[in-house]
Amino acid sequence: MPTLFYVGAYRVHIPTNDHSPAHVHVTGPAGAAKLELGKNPADVTLVLNHGIPKGILTDVMAAVMERHGECHQRWKDIHEPKSRSR
Repeated sequence: MPTLFYVGAYRVHIPTNDHSPAHVHVTGPAGAAKLELGKNPADVTLVLNHGIPKGILTDVMAAVMERHGECHQRWKDIHEPKSRSR
């Protein structure tokens, strides 16, 4: 599960055996969440939240929006490889 970055004690990561659409998972001491990336930073959407307080979740979503391009590219690198060696 590649870690993209941290926001305080909350880890933003992408599971390698996950499914579309492009999204990231967030885990930390108070719980976990899932954020769909969408096509643009403004399209980042909360899909699930299990216990992360609203203020922390707001900070995490802002960081994902700010680093949207990086998150989306990493998703593609993991789930849509261009070619594989044969």
